[in-house]
Amino acid sequence: MGIAFAVPYRPPAAPGRAYRGLDLTWTGWDGSEWPLTRPASGLFLRPGVRGLHLPEFERQSSSSPMVAGSRHLGTVTKDRDVFWPLYLYNDSGSDGFVARDRLFWGSLDPDMEGTWTAKVPGRGQRTLALRLSGSDDDMQHDPIQRGWAQYAINLLADKPLWVGETIRRSWSQSDLRNYYVTEEDRITYGYPPDVIHYLSSGGKLGTAAITNDGDVPAYAVWTVIGHTTDVSFGVGGRQIKVPFEIPAGYAVQFDTDPTDGQVLWYGEWDNVAKAIKSPVDRTKEMDPTSAVSVSIPRGQNRPLTITMTGTGTVMAEVRNKYRRAW
Repeated sequence: MGIAFAVPYRPPAAPGRAYRGLDLTWTGWDGSEWPLTRPASGLFLRPGVRGLHLPEFERQSSSSPMVAGSRHLGTVTKDRDVFWPLYLYNDSGSDGFVARDRLFWGSLDPDMEGTWTAKVPGRGQRTLALRLSGSDDDMQHDPIQRGWAQYAINLLADKPLWVGETIRRSWSQSDLRNYYVTEEDRITYGYPPDVIHYLSSGGKLGTAAITNDGDVPAYAVWTVIGHTTDVSFGVGGRQIKVPFEIPAGYAVQFDTDPTDGQVLWYGEWDNVAKAIKSPVDRTKEMDPTSAVSVSIPRGQNRPLTITMTGTGTVMAEVRNKYRRAW
């Protein structure tokens, strides 16, 4: 009879940290990267930061002397003012301090935008484009002699909403099931008796949906990769229609954001870079009934409307927008 040994005791895993801090970084217009919440790096923010919470709103309304109160017409989100009180230091000496100081201030510019990034542990990140708008000049000592300086920097976000990470979705004709609707399909998917066939080539890609968990409607960048002879895409009855042929290996791309030009670009598709090579403007050839400014409302799994004749692929890229950094 063998000897029984007790199972070795294994202590439970240490509990995870219940609270973790917001990780803030700055990427200058020159591509340099600066952590803002790690004091050991030689640059860190002090209490009093502004710009992480809500931007300033301006209410639009109309009123009449004959009616009490006013009629709400909407709100305008104004430019976001950002304030960074921070310390910058270098322990190696005056030369090291001056070198670090010049590099950091070189990353800031009143005409060129850098990117402020806020990362919430386990929750992704959001970014805000900033440009330099000024700095409070109140030196209490010689920073070069001491190797550290206290700055109060003012920045401006003329696009005041924080932007989330890119959400990408794609659909193609191969996503559709077999052509004939079976009795099992009617039970599983709820197809009515008068539906005999699925919508195949030239029909609607009915499963297309995307989520906008932002605070405002989002605008997608649409890309169609051939082969198609005509294609339309959008939300509900508002669609962008491309009536010309897109050969295999070529693509069109259209950004529905009204601030980005709304140009229909066409050209050879680079599948590695995921971009159009040497794009050509073919906006004038769009169907004149196209609704060029098509937004995606806030909400989960918002249905999209896509129709296509051919075997190509339709892609949508969205960066949802938020009023706060988390």
